[in-house]
Amino acid sequence: MKPTIREIIDQCGPAYFGRMGASISHDIKNCLAIMNENAGLMSDHLMMAQKGKPLDIERFSEIVRRIEKQIGRADGIVKSLNTFSHSMDKAEQQVDLDEAVGLALGLGARIIANKGVQVNHTRAADTLYINGSFFFLLLLIWSILENVTESLASGAVLNIFSKEDEKSQVCLSFQCEQPFESDFGRQANCQALDLFQAKIVLEDQLTRADLIFGG
Repeated sequence: MKPTIREIIDQCGPAYFGRMGASISHDIKNCLAIMNENAGLMSDHLMMAQKGKPLDIERFSEIVRRIEKQIGRADGIVKSLNTFSHSMDKAEQQVDLDEAVGLALGLGARIIANKGVQVNHTRAADTLYINGSFFFLLLLIWSILENVTESLASGAVLNIFSKEDEKSQVCLSFQCEQPFESDFGRQANCQALDLFQAKIVLEDQLTRADLIFGG
């Protein structure tokens, strides 16, 4: 008897959610640390002004801009976290594939950056929809992304792009000049592929992996 989407999410979801939560909280802490540092600089400038030293408006304005930048960054991170949290709301829905890729990359950006790998995501000309669990699509994309990047050397460039192939099947491609050795047979991958009626096709030179839906 095949497990249900809810059973698979209960089995595999906590580890993924926990890892992304740790990465997101680290990013938010960085924003707060930068804002705190600049708030301290503002206090120093105001203290000097109170003692009679003319306030350097240009430097003070630059500090304000840095704080505003981090507020905007933190707001974007929290919005992504909110979207991620609600991805579990429905067991099945129509999901914009490129939106899911963008969110998966955004949530795990710090992890990928720490590997020294640059990821370029090119959206399809038209919106491509996948039917299924939004959360499990994120998990599948991230699992493949981690598998692909785990053997890449620092400085590698990974290109991700979505398209419809010659059979009108939705395809998400992971391509790099360096070959990668990846284990796409992990249990979570196999279960997710089955749920989405998808398959992974690995190109002979091991420089491209295609995730094909409806294959």
